Amino acid sequence: MTAGRLELVAEVLEQARRDGVAPALAAEVRAEGRVVHASLHGDAQLVPERRPAGPATLFDVASLTKVMATTSLAALLADAGALDLDAPARRWLPELPPDKAALTARLLLAHASGLPAWRPLHAAAAGARDVLAAAAATPLEAPPGARAVYSDLGFILLGALVERCGGAPLDEAFEARVARPLGLASTFFLRAGSTAARERCARHDFAAARRTPARGVIAGAVDDDNAFAMGGVAGHAGLFSSAADVAALGQAWLDALGGRSRWLSAAAAARFAARDPTPGSERALGWDTPSREGSSLGGRLGRGPRGALGHLGFTGCSLWLDRDRELVCALLTNHVHPAGPDRPRLKALRARFHDAVAAGLGIG
Repeated sequence: MTAGRLELVAEVLEQARRDGVAPALAAEVRAEGRVVHASLHGDAQLVPERRPAGPATLFDVASLTKVMATTSLAALLADAGALDLDAPARRWLPELPPDKAALTARLLLAHASGLPAWRPLHAAAAGARDVLAAAAATPLEAPPGARAVYSDLGFILLGALVERCGGAPLDEAFEARVARPLGLASTFFLRAGSTAARERCARHDFAAARRTPARGVIAGAVDDDNAFAMGGVAGHAGLFSSAADVAALGQAWLDALGGRSRWLSAAAAARFAARDPTPGSERALGWDTPSREGSSLGGRLGRGPRGALGHLGFTGCSLWLDRDRELVCALLTNHVHPAGPDRPRLKALRARFHDAVAAGLGIG
């Protein structure tokens, strides 16, 4: 299924399917607010039996949750004056021990908390409270603000901070403040055991993720084990979405940055889009920016004076915004199905995809 005028993009994605980079791939590209490419390729599941992908297939977008939900909610709360990015995080997270007294929402957003990248918090957890408590108790590896290390643990804490600051569970806040205002009808968390989750699982088809000894083939539940232990709702992972909705979220941020939004002010968007000053960082607040060398954005996009904002997801998803070209590139895959990630192949695909977008649009 293909729509739009970027035939080369569809060819790149179809070749990736044939080469086994991912069973299913979906993409949407917007230029100056218009959809110029939309396509869907392949199978939602390969094992234990083949299941073709279709228009109702949704993807686990993994760490795109960090920008689509947690960062977006933090920006909205900061815009409304409810969240002081530089106040001690312990204002909302009193369970943080003294070694984390210097933590702030800004440091968590910038991945400059000093926390490690990841820990298997799920191994000894009986629920969300246990995972949160374990994240809060995890020793720092560096003083807050001294270095930038991408950290799921930091966003687990940030998700809880956003919940408490906003006065609502993360999934409910996302629905009320992001999904509904932006018309993201196919983007949601699947809270374990909830009526809403059962109804959504009945209405939608889900691309399969990893196959694990403990959980079998994962489909219709979050792939990330820490998020799964939290009941499917977490600050670092848990959202399911479509390429069209991911692109619409990206467009909403571009509109905000351009002063065209009632959802988020231009000042708040610019504050989150600015490069963080932490030594060695290539990140903004919640967002990533292109690496100086070997970026998954490829060699042509994001090279203008305003640059690009984006984020990647472990399952094989990505969202990039070229600010100068007013371009949104959403790529969703279930690359990890069934055997887990092959990061070099996925990175190469992402670069080929974005270079194909640039070529199709005449961007040198």
